[in-house]
Amino acid sequence: MSDIKTKITNVFKRNFYSLARTVVNIGGARSSKSHSIAQLLIFKADTERNKNIGITRKTMPALKMTSYRLVIDLLKSYGLYNPKNHNKTEDYYELNSNRINFFSLDDPEKIKSTEFNYIWMEEANEFNYRDYITLLTRLSGKTNPKEKNKMFLSLNPSEANSWIAKKLIAQKNIEVIKSTYKDNPFINTDYIKILEDLKNQDENYYRIYALGQWGMSQNLVYSNYEFTDKLPCKPDETIWGLDFGYNNPSSLVRVDFKDRTPHIRQYLYETGLTNADIIVRLKKIIPQKNRHHEIFADSAEPDRIAEISREGFNIHPANKSVLAGIDTLKRFKLHITKDSANLIKEIQSYKWKTNSSGKSLEEPVKFNDHALDAVRYAIHSYIKKQGMMPEIITF
Repeated sequence: MSDIKTKITNVFKRNFYSLARTVVNIGGARSSKSHSIAQLLIFKADTERNKNIGITRKTMPALKMTSYRLVIDLLKSYGLYNPKNHNKTEDYYELNSNRINFFSLDDPEKIKSTEFNYIWMEEANEFNYRDYITLLTRLSGKTNPKEKNKMFLSLNPSEANSWIAKKLIAQKNIEVIKSTYKDNPFINTDYIKILEDLKNQDENYYRIYALGQWGMSQNLVYSNYEFTDKLPCKPDETIWGLDFGYNNPSSLVRVDFKDRTPHIRQYLYETGLTNADIIVRLKKIIPQKNRHHEIFADSAEPDRIAEISREGFNIHPANKSVLAGIDTLKRFKLHITKDSANLIKEIQSYKWKTNSSGKSLEEPVKFNDHALDAVRYAIHSYIKKQGMMPEIITF
């Protein structure tokens, strides 16, 4: 990578030159914080020697869907990837004399005897303060006098009462790097418009995702969900939800009904996909024998639905009623698999709009809702079709 011309942002440079033991990257959406840390750790693995690098999220399924994939994709794009050096069983990649380890912290015993030179806590607000201290005690890899072991954290500032905001950043030897989309010269202009429009939708969202400032979780739409390890065996019915995008992610979710309870897994969440690209991915995800399962897709795109139908998929326009769809979803206990990283992030922050007096409106904020839209398309359309609307549940 040291000899490869690649695009970097000012966020990369600020992390590169930081002298602090712990560098906390607090930023809005698309500020390049995660991408920059991934680039920096690859640079270190390419130019330094005998280093042990750790990349972690709270759970392994979420890690594999995000920063694990990001690092491997970057290694491939830089011509540094060799499948012989990638141990997919133990989840590490060896570059020169260095090892990049991918691990979760749902079981702290996994790293009890490991010593690291660099650790990256992606989506750091998923962790608690004890997790941070546990990792800090493992930041003890051997190094030379000119080098320092470092911890990198990255997060959206979604909760002003978090341990990071209240406890960590006031400590010594901590540097906070704040960033927004304005720090990323490579961001798509259409996405900039989406971020700037948040000012007209929700002040809290605008503060978090556009300005990169601390916000507060409030007026959340959903609380009726829990996380599971996997989809059920032998479901009673399987359906799919598909939300089209290009600058925004295209999202595909699978919903398995078991005893009238929906179990959900995210299978696709990717920007820049044409309809031809989506068809290729659908063919990989849904085998021929299962293509009789119904897919409920964004009805605003009839031409795309027709093209996918011609490829042999049982796809139909979804019922897109937002409030009715939300009401349908709130009547179930939603079981979401732990590897559905983007869906989990969306549902944990999906909220109602508020007026100037702070009163909740009957309209959700239209942001970070692509996987949730796919879930709503699938479940609400299927329930309406089957006429099996359940009673409202309470918790």
